Order: sequence, then C-alpha cells, then structure tokens
Amino acid sequence: AAPLLPAEELLPLVTGEMVPFFIASNAESEAIDLLMECGQLEALPPHVDEANQERVVLYLVQVSSYVAEPEDAQVLQVAIAILRKLRRFPEAMRLALRLRDDDAISEIMTACDDPLVSKQMAYMLARQGVRPEIDGLAEELDRVMDGAHLPEHFHELARDLDVLEPKTPDDIYKSHLEKRPASAAAVDSARANLASTFVNAFVNLGFGADKLMLPEGNKWLYKNKEHGMTSAAASLGALLCWDVDGGLTQIDKFLYMSDTNIKAGALLAVGILNCGVRNECDPALALLNDYVEPGAETPQLKMGALLGLGLAYLGTRKAEVLEQLVPVVADLDTPLEVVAMASLSLGLTFAGSCHEDITQTIIAALMEREEASLETESLTRLLCLGVGLLYIGRQGEADLALELAKAVPGEAGAYCAITLETCAYAGTGNVLKVQRLLGLAGEHNNKEEEEEEAAPAPAPAGAAA
Repeated sequence: AAPLLPAEELLPLVTGEMVPFFIASNAESEAIDLLMECGQLEALPPHVDEANQERVVLYLVQVSSYVAEPEDAQVLQVAIAILRKLRRFPEAMRLALRLRDDDAISEIMTACDDPLVSKQMAYMLARQGVRPEIDGLAEELDRVMDGAHLPEHFHELARDLDVLEPKTPDDIYKSHLEKRPASAAAVDSARANLASTFVNAFVNLGFGADKLMLPEGNKWLYKNKEHGMTSAAASLGALLCWDVDGGLTQIDKFLYMSDTNIKAGALLAVGILNCGVRNECDPALALLNDYVEPGAETPQLKMGALLGLGLAYLGTRKAEVLEQLVPVVADLDTPLEVVAMASLSLGLTFAGSCHEDITQTIIAALMEREEASLETESLTRLLCLGVGLLYIGRQGEADLALELAKAVPGEAGAYCAITLETCAYAGTGNVLKVQRLLGLAGEHNNKEEEEEEAAPAPAPAGAAA
C-alpha cells in the first residue's frame, strides 16, 4: 500500500483542484464544507465571482449560525472579504454591523468611491446608531450619520403617505363605534388618560404636532396624576423627536415648573428628543448634567435626567457621560432606584463596548448592597440589564464578565448572569445558546413542591391530632 501523505501535501490538491471543480459544478456548499473541514476557508474568495457570489454568501451567513465560536465570526469575515472584493459594499456593511467590527466598518466606508453608495451606507449606520470616526469623509456624509436630516426626511415620508395630520387616541380606539346609552356620561379616569398619553405619543411620534399635549394651555398634562404627569411631560420628547432646534424650546418651559413630576418628565423628554441624532452643541448634556450632580436634586429628578442621558447618547460611548455616572453607581449612599437608572444609562451609552470599568463598578454595586434589598427592589434588574447591554452581541467577549456576575450572591446574581449571557448572544442566531435557553425555560422550580411534600397533608394531620 502507498504511504499516507501528510496533510500539508494534500492541501494544494483541495484548494487548487477540488474546490475549483465544486465551484464550476455549482456545488458551492460542498466546496465551503470541505474548506471548513480543512481549516482553509480563507482560500475561498479567489474562487468567487459575480455569477456565484449570492449563493456563496448566503450559505456562509446561514452556516455561521451553526458553528461554534470563534469560527462563526471567521465565517462572516470571509463573506465580508468576498463582498468587498466584488464591491458589494452595502451588503458587506450589513455583515460588519452584525459583527460589530468597527475596523471593518471604517475600512468599507473608506474603500467605497461611489458617492451614492457611500450615502446609502451612511444612512445604514445612522439607522443602527453607529458613528465611526473617519477622517476625510465628505461633510454631507457626516451630517447623514449624525441624523441631521432625520426629521426632515421623516416629515417628507409622512407627507407622501398623507399621514401628517395629527391623530387622537379616539381615532385609534374607534370609540365612536361603541354602542353606549345616550345617557351615559364620559368618565375621566386617570388610568384611561395615562393610556391615551402613550397612544398619543406613539401614533404622533416625530410629527411635531398632536391634539393633546402641544396645543396652548397643556390642559391634558393636568388631567393626569403623579407619575402620569411624568409620562405626559416625557411624551413631548416623542412628539418632537429628532427636532433638536425647534423641539427644545417647547420643552424648556416645563423645566421651570414647580411640580417635580412634570419636571422629571421634561428631563426625560430632552433625552427622548435627542435620541438618534447628534448635535455639536450637545444640548442634552448641557441641560441634564446639573440634575445628576450628587445631592443636587430629588431622586425622581435624578432618575429622569439619568435615563434622559442614556437615551440621548445611546451607543455613542461618550466620555463625559462615563465621568458623570460612574460615581453615582459607586456611591453606596445613593438610593438603589437611582443607581439602577444610572446603570441602565451607562449600558445604553456604552452598548456593545465591553467596558471593563463600568462592568466592575455595576457588579461591585450589586455585591456591596444587602442581598435582601436587592431581591425586594424590582429595579435591581436594571443594574443587570446595564451590564448586559455593555456586551450586547459580543458573544464570547462576555465570558470574564459572566464569571464576575456569578460571584454576586442570591437570586440577583443568577438573574444578572442569565441577562448578561442573553444580551451577549442577542441577534447572533447561535443555535447552541438557543437550545440552552430553551432548556432553562423548560425547567420548573420544585422548591414549592418539596415544601408541600415535607409538610403533612391536611387530612392525615387532622386525623393524627
């Protein structure tokens, strides 16, 4: 029998003979599987052309969901290389966004020399809240990525669809179709008004006009109670969303009201209005910064300002927000609900950044506080979510943080660990993690059943007595 040849001598046969044969025979999937088995997937791009690129890339993207880390990222990197080679930049950008690869995003933007395609990719980045710092880009592309054209284009679309006319909650409820006795009087319920506030905000979001909140007098604001007033004031941010120049002047007057609920809602409205757009003047930071200072304001105002900062600088990784909020989380004298909101805002601002200092600060806050207080306070889960958002979509990069989370005692630690793991694999399509989470969801807590078995049944206990 002929001696077996070493693998190194057989690889040229695979990459030089077998793979071209499979590609020429329209058997791209077999070629990809063979290269993956040999660990030579990076040899695939030279064999791909315009005729077969769609099938090859589609298969690679589908396969990436079924391979373990870090091979899934390597498979997508090969797909990006193929698309860049064939100058399919928007498709390559979409995969780079999926990988959250900042270097690949910058390289794709720089490599594209078609101004229209570059503009399309700038809109894609703006929609995903990704703002790479690239030198030499046209000023118009910077404005697109900053979201400067968002309100204008949104209003144009609404005008084209003929939906610019403000709607009322009754238009959504279709309450005129309800059969009511003529003598039945309309009852003004605080809960119903709160529901109408949310419906009004969502149905008129970004249009800059409505029939409840913006008309002079703002009578609707005072038809709500306490937290309902906060929600009503915050809904202004949704109605005026993205219109930094014109919207802030309409919200500003509510910042000077004596009612704490309204003022807290107005602070949140400032953050909602600035969400998704960037302005060189940083109005959100200027307006909200003073309310975050230690001991400066009531917890309710602080919570409104903190959440406003998180929404206004979503995904921007702004250093000023880090400097302002980390001391709030680290201070043991700060109320837990304020710490929870600060943690959530840090997670929003530094989403996907794997920021170690923030991770350690939030987990330290969980470990240093009493276990009983963490389990009784429902907002504890926001601290866990803040940690999870730091690693959203980062997969294996969350392993170290996951070990730290497991050190947190009690139910809070278990909740933090599962939240972190879920966020780390969100949107990845990782089948192994899906199976693990399904297994966890199928588990039942037998603690109550064990207690029932340990206790005597009512009838025998009565007989024994």
